Amino acid sequence: MKTINQTQLVKKISEIKGTIICGLQTLTDSKAKVNPFGKILKQSRFVGFCGASYEKAVNREANRQGLEADFQGGKLVWGKWLIPHKLIEHKQKLYLRCQFTPRQRPNKVIYRNETGQFLSKETILPYLPPIRESAKQQDIGLEKTIQVRTFSFDSIQKIRLQGVTYRVAA
Repeated sequence: MKTINQTQLVKKISEIKGTIICGLQTLTDSKAKVNPFGKILKQSRFVGFCGASYEKAVNREANRQGLEADFQGGKLVWGKWLIPHKLIEHKQKLYLRCQFTPRQRPNKVIYRNETGQFLSKETILPYLPPIRESAKQQDIGLEKTIQVRTFSFDSIQKIRLQGVTYRVAA
């Protein structure tokens, strides 16, 4: 597996035109409530789309669910697009924007404390924030929504692009 830095990752993403199907492994703060375990980290693996039209994805999902919709998304409320619908810069940090259909939820999630000790989801569930579905999507009648997530480059451990997996160094 090849290791690339964040600058090289930006270059790779910018070279790929249109929507990118990417596999990600991320390590993020779960933003848990005060708990006896300390900071709870969430390691996730999944496949999603980067660079896809959010509005089109929501309207397609509405059609799959038997709804007629003309969903209109909002503007980016923080940061600025370096590459529209793919890369955002905010306060001198880089972020990758991905979206997931209801069938693409993370396929593997592991929780750990700061020392690396594994924590069972059942044990920490009362401390985790609830998963929030999009109110705008629910307003048009979607039961299962398109999830949009923005990952700091610092949280991306591995990324798979065009069949090649890269370890991302800080």
